[in-house]
Amino acid sequence: MKKNIILAALAVSMLAYLLPSCYKNRNDVPEIPRVSFRKDVVPIMTSGACGCHNTSVTVRAVLFSDQRLAPYPYIYYDAILARRGQFESWVNGGTHPGGGEIDFSPSEKNIIKKWIDQGEPYDDGSGCTIAANLTYTTDIVPIYTSSCKGGTCHGGIAVALDYNKMVASKTSLLTILNSGGNQGHPGGTLSLTTCTVNKFKEWINQGMPQ
Repeated sequence: MKKNIILAALAVSMLAYLLPSCYKNRNDVPEIPRVSFRKDVVPIMTSGACGCHNTSVTVRAVLFSDQRLAPYPYIYYDAILARRGQFESWVNGGTHPGGGEIDFSPSEKNIIKKWIDQGEPYDDGSGCTIAANLTYTTDIVPIYTSSCKGGTCHGGIAVALDYNKMVASKTSLLTILNSGGNQGHPGGTLSLTTCTVNKFKEWINQGMPQ
């Protein structure tokens, strides 16, 4: 009996010693994977509940992708990023901004919540191809059309931009680009993909050709 009591005491002592040390040893504990904007979030926004934002016909909804443009589909990453605030309200008890019985699935909501909770878009620019010779008409206008135009943006309550106005705003553009959209924009913080930032910078470096 005495021997059993001694063995039990030793076992408890060993556990008391080992458990804290195991807890402190985090090398074998895998980190919780981050949500990828391109791999996890974009597929949600370009299908399912967001179908109206990905149609080839003319609709009132802002396009998130277009089946008519190469590479197929052509994805407007900035248009998705710019609506993080709306997505946050939606997945935390809100509803689809455009009305109707449209909703994300529970698993999709969890992915979007985690992406937003990370505090950054987590976009490394992968999959971004920047042409050797960029022009305003071919490369900048599509970004401006999908990401900057709208009733509450440029062309609505804010001044519409064209080539001459962008060239004249070169200093402001560089401030916006160099801060990742956090500074320089009169209308507040912008959400910009790495690809868009790099494309605009390269266009400016090439002399802002029209």
